[in-house]
Amino acid sequence: MKAKTMTCNLHKQEAINRTHAIDFFSNYATTLLSSGATSLRTETNIGRMAEFYNIKVIITIMPKHVQIMLTMGDESVVRVVSRTMGINFYSITELSRLSWRVVEERLDVATANKILEEIKSKKRCHIAIVTIMAGLANASFCRLFGGDYWAMFFVLIATISGFYTKHELVNKIGIDARIATIFAASISSVLSCGASMYGLGNTPEVSLATSVLYLVPGIPYINAFSDLINGHHICALSWLISALETTIC
Repeated sequence: MKAKTMTCNLHKQEAINRTHAIDFFSNYATTLLSSGATSLRTETNIGRMAEFYNIKVIITIMPKHVQIMLTMGDESVVRVVSRTMGINFYSITELSRLSWRVVEERLDVATANKILEEIKSKKRCHIAIVTIMAGLANASFCRLFGGDYWAMFFVLIATISGFYTKHELVNKIGIDARIATIFAASISSVLSCGASMYGLGNTPEVSLATSVLYLVPGIPYINAFSDLINGHHICALSWLISALETTIC
């Protein structure tokens, strides 16, 4: 656990409603962290906006909760909100841009919060497109590791099948993501063996080895390392355990 204090040096700033400010900062922090951003990025972005608004913010980031204390003048308000673990690169990018827009365009809290809600309401890319792109990406990995075209073909089919299966099990049926990962990995591994079963191609072992690469939790590993070197040891451990669980499954 690490508490980060961010202060300001602006000489003039309009009075800001304390309730609106804490609503915005708590909403911003949880949305950014729940999208897969690192703790350092969250602290940096909030610090940038807090400095502009001439307020003091202390943020404590935990694996499932975020505590924000906002101080304006002689009064403080504390908000504790829950967070989730997920990946949304669009939200991370747009929320980071918003922190710069607040400063450069001198946005008030109400306008910034409105933009935040628009970012949150943005529909994610359709699952069919994501599934196909994941299949093509994994097939490309197969080629990169020396697989021939038959191996790439079976990896493509295996990835699409496993990726879609995991999505349906988690989002439609509600099965635990770790169990869904086992099912997806099993399906992809079996389908990738088609090249060997039918004697197609010369690199069936590459097909098998790369068929489950789409399940590798890269972001959790990266975030674990980032949080570790920046002193967020509890969050780092949480990310690392989550990543190891997925890897084992």
